Amino acid sequence: MDDFRSSQTADSHTAGPRAKGRLAATIADPMDSIRRAFAAARHRKWLAIGVFLSALAMVLAYGFTRTKLYTATSGMVVNSRELNVSEKDKEVLPGLSTADTAVATEVEIMRSSAVALGTVRALNLVDNPVFAASIAKLPATARETAATGMVIGGTKIIRPGESSVVSIAYTTSDPMLAKAVADQIGHQYLAVKEKSRRAAVEQVGRGLGNELDNLRIQLEAADTEVARYRAQHDLFDSQGATFTQQELSLYKQQQAAAQAALADAQAKLSTARGQTRKGDTGGVGAVLQSPVIQQLRNQRALLATTYADMQGRYQPDHPDLIRTKDQVEALDRAISAETSRQLANLNANAQIARDQVANAAGIVARTTGTLASDNNASVQLSQLQRKADGLRSTYQALLERKNLISSQALVADEDARIFSPAAFPQRPTSPNKPLILMIGLVLATIVAGAAVWIAEAFDRKLNSSADIERKLGLPHIANVPEISSIARPGEEGISAIDFPVERPLSLYAEQLRAVRLALVRKGRNAMTSVGITSARPSEGKTTLAISLARTSAMAGSRTLLVDADLRRASVSRAMGLPPHAGLVQVLRRTATLDEALIHDAVSGMYVLPAGDTTENRQDLFAAANISALLAEAEKRFDLVIFDAAPALAVTDARLLLRQVDEVLMALRWNDTPSQTAAATLKRMRALDIEPLGVIATRVDMRALAAFGHGDVDRDHADYGAYYA
Repeated sequence: MDDFRSSQTADSHTAGPRAKGRLAATIADPMDSIRRAFAAARHRKWLAIGVFLSALAMVLAYGFTRTKLYTATSGMVVNSRELNVSEKDKEVLPGLSTADTAVATEVEIMRSSAVALGTVRALNLVDNPVFAASIAKLPATARETAATGMVIGGTKIIRPGESSVVSIAYTTSDPMLAKAVADQIGHQYLAVKEKSRRAAVEQVGRGLGNELDNLRIQLEAADTEVARYRAQHDLFDSQGATFTQQELSLYKQQQAAAQAALADAQAKLSTARGQTRKGDTGGVGAVLQSPVIQQLRNQRALLATTYADMQGRYQPDHPDLIRTKDQVEALDRAISAETSRQLANLNANAQIARDQVANAAGIVARTTGTLASDNNASVQLSQLQRKADGLRSTYQALLERKNLISSQALVADEDARIFSPAAFPQRPTSPNKPLILMIGLVLATIVAGAAVWIAEAFDRKLNSSADIERKLGLPHIANVPEISSIARPGEEGISAIDFPVERPLSLYAEQLRAVRLALVRKGRNAMTSVGITSARPSEGKTTLAISLARTSAMAGSRTLLVDADLRRASVSRAMGLPPHAGLVQVLRRTATLDEALIHDAVSGMYVLPAGDTTENRQDLFAAANISALLAEAEKRFDLVIFDAAPALAVTDARLLLRQVDEVLMALRWNDTPSQTAAATLKRMRALDIEPLGVIATRVDMRALAAFGHGDVDRDHADYGAYYA
């Protein structure tokens, strides 16, 4: 026996799980999606090219035929300044705003309808031909508003980064008009800003004027009340002090002077009396510092010296001595009298000083009482005065502020200026042909890609082994080529059923041997019966069955091919067999198997044709009939191949397939919808028919190599040296 019989039963139990494990153990490839996308693009290149060119033509036709537009751009430096009319402790002149959104606010002012309306009126755009063509049908009252909207629509304010520089760009079909509008928008922006400042100043001035009038009335009333209260309480002052306070200060000075004089007189009097009691008249003179006493004392000292000298020279009764002594005594009496007189004067002076002190103390006491009574009135007067001073200070500050606002607040904003007037545009900015071409290319590429994606999404055809295994859940066994896709020069006239005979080393024959190898791995020690079916007619199952049977017979296996598609008898027609007893007669037992068999001389296989299919075929594939046929065939054959009818539409086919060992499902490559194949499998699985695998038929190997991403035979051309 050949290798078909030598396969072990263990293979049939282990091959299935291993095969399923291999199908599930696919390696994730991050580039797989990209390869699949390029493969789909190659597959549908003509659709992609057609859609790409159509989309590109439409974009270019739309873009290149548009009206030419010119853009003029002027540049401005914009710093938002705010009049400080609320914070009274700061400058009045406009100051730079510190807010982050200050320039953004100014940009919005440039985009405002007030600026656009001023531009329309300044340039008389309502009568401009560019504007008139669009607004001519509108009522006269609405034309200015419409022109304002057109200016806003054609204006673009650009602020690069966070700078204070903005560009004013205006686009229109007239280059001169574009320049005029771009410049005028800047001027109108400055005019709107100035008008806004003037309105703000006038509003603030009116408010300050009303406030000043109210303050003036309040201040006059406060001053009147202060004067009335001062007069009522005699609270007149000089150099910051009231008259009573000034008098009290003077009286206290006088009292202090009197007390000092009293102390001096009493000290002198006390000292003089003490010296007198001691008998020291000289001491009294020194205390009193009297010039008379001093003169007398000097005279007595001279006489005393003379007297002492005379005592040494004269007798006590000498007249000169006696005269000198008398003179000394006379001087002593004069000194004593002068001392008494001086003591009397000191005592009188002390009394006078005491009287003066008492008088000054009385005056101070009376004045102090008057001042105490005035202090209560002074407190109320101070309150009235502070109120008047506060009103006066506020009035003065507001008056100065009003004068500053009136004279300085309308200074022009030097930081907002047009530093770059718009230049006359020499070339149109639209249509931008390079940009339109780029956009067209990108858009056409996207549309073409979307078209390919949609076509792929709605295309349910099975065109690769990966698709078959993913969508049907069955192993892909082989790709049986379309002869024209692998035929070499001179081989074009060879039919598909003859190709494995005449070209046994070709890729076609190699794929058939792969199918047979799958059956060998799944075979039993005894004969194996195989049913080949499809989802639809013209799937290539009959060609597959004949080619597989011939390949198996040429490999040495005793092979029987049964034409079980009784409604079409495809095998007999494909091989050109003459009318002959066949399957129908064998199952009806009107002919024996040996009588019905036809030998294929070119390959060595045997064919059981359909026979006379006009007979009643009901229940022909009953279990008893098929079992009898298989039992008879087992005596002579290793492999029996049934070319069954499409299993989706023909019930007899499903009945037959339930009774064979293995089922092969043929699908036409890139033609059979996956829904149809899935429906066929659903019908078969409902009867516990599980195909061994799927065989793709009539595969265009050149196309598979070009866009068959994910197919096992995509790189078959690399092995061309192995095929002959």
